[in-house]
Amino acid sequence: MIEPPPPPAAPPPPTSGTDPGLLSEPQRQSPLAIVFLALRTIRAIGIVQIVVGIGFVLSRSPSILLLVVGAVIIGAVLFSIATLNWWRYTFHIENGEVRVNKGVLSKQALTVPLDRVQSVSIEQKFLHRLVGLVQVSLDTAGAQTAEFAIDAVDQKVATALQSAAADHAATVPTGAPSAERSVHGDLLDATPTTAEQVIIKHDPMRIVKVALTKAPFSGLAVLAPLVAFGDDIIDFVPFDIPEVSLSVGLWLVWFIPVAILIVLIGSVLLNLISTLLQDWDLTVTRTASGLRRNAGLLSKTSVASSLPRVQRIEVDEGVIERFFHLHTTTFHNIGDADMRVPGCTEDQVAELRQLGLDGALGVSHLDRLVSPLEVFKATRNAAVFFVAVAIGLFFAVQWWALLVLLLIPWVYLDTRRRTRLRRWGLSSDAIADRHEFVGRKTDEVLLRKINSVQVTQSLFERKRDLATVEIELAGSAFSGSLSIGMIPLSEAKAVRDQALFVAETDTRAFM
Repeated sequence: MIEPPPPPAAPPPPTSGTDPGLLSEPQRQSPLAIVFLALRTIRAIGIVQIVVGIGFVLSRSPSILLLVVGAVIIGAVLFSIATLNWWRYTFHIENGEVRVNKGVLSKQALTVPLDRVQSVSIEQKFLHRLVGLVQVSLDTAGAQTAEFAIDAVDQKVATALQSAAADHAATVPTGAPSAERSVHGDLLDATPTTAEQVIIKHDPMRIVKVALTKAPFSGLAVLAPLVAFGDDIIDFVPFDIPEVSLSVGLWLVWFIPVAILIVLIGSVLLNLISTLLQDWDLTVTRTASGLRRNAGLLSKTSVASSLPRVQRIEVDEGVIERFFHLHTTTFHNIGDADMRVPGCTEDQVAELRQLGLDGALGVSHLDRLVSPLEVFKATRNAAVFFVAVAIGLFFAVQWWALLVLLLIPWVYLDTRRRTRLRRWGLSSDAIADRHEFVGRKTDEVLLRKINSVQVTQSLFERKRDLATVEIELAGSAFSGSLSIGMIPLSEAKAVRDQALFVAETDTRAFM
């Protein structure tokens, strides 16, 4: 008697390290979310406002008992609302979809297919750290902001949700035939095989260099809200600010340079503090489906992105970054899920670029120029505009209006330098464009990910047999587009034809 063949072996478990059944049942936010919601409410109201309110009530309350009773009632109402919100908010994964149910008075149901999830971000802000929870946000194709965010969940649940989306992207490419999927939305014969590998990890000294390479006065942006309350802040200074009476010459000799130096030092310190808080322990990890970026000191952030869904690769090198030989690499995705990695060396940029190109060769040489007639066009247009402005101001400030015309030579010199340094290139699978002035920025796009290509000609270009190539990406309002103007018409048409050829012959998904 012939024995029947043994049953096929069960498929290997996922390699993400998470429990695949953790999200199969409806999950709620952690019970500590009630504490988190209470703390967030207090922060939203403001500690100062609460103290002032208590003092106001104490000064007019007929009795302390009445004040305590009122505080208890208000606290009970807020606690009840937070508890109801927590109880009615559930989420789980079913049939390849993330399903969320919420609402107290009216019930809301949200369903997001995992195929549409571009990235799952995990963030642990300061209030989250107090209660040991995190916030997880899902970013989807076609949405400018995150589709939804779960405010307070356990790290284990958030990691499981992030891994589920990453594993789904790795095993079920966008556009895969439905016959290749099981009833749960996964491929029947595919599992992630790439082990996690840390490819970038910045030490504290590298983070300090990242802070020093920022624009010197950019740190003052955090002080902008204080400008509106400048007079009120001065009233709280415990001493009188002396009035300084100096001659104009002495003022210009020592006070202005010293003031600029003090402001510069303060801005650099603010840059250092904000960078340490945001990018501390910055780590980029290669996962089964793409990349994951973790960083943060008080508030920790984790952003995961699927590499096949990267729309544009941007490499920035500021004038101060050149001194430290550092670069900032940004992966632009659809939606609000861009992954920015500052402080990269040349080797790290090359590795990230290779991953972002998803196996393509890319553009190795940027050897094409834009027409020098761009300088004439920009200068002519600027001259017409500034002459009109000078004429309009002449009746108000008289001959001082002619100073506006000094901007024309500046436009000429600026455009001339930018035009001479600009380079772009085209290969069999990608197009790249580099802008340079004092810093340098290079954008690179795979041709198979181009959503549309247009060749346009202005009247100026048409007379000189020139054209502009306008490249739109999927969700270009968020991930950006690419425009190369003032190039020969033949080259513009070659870009269009090459992009159309790749789109017709390459069957891989572009997002």
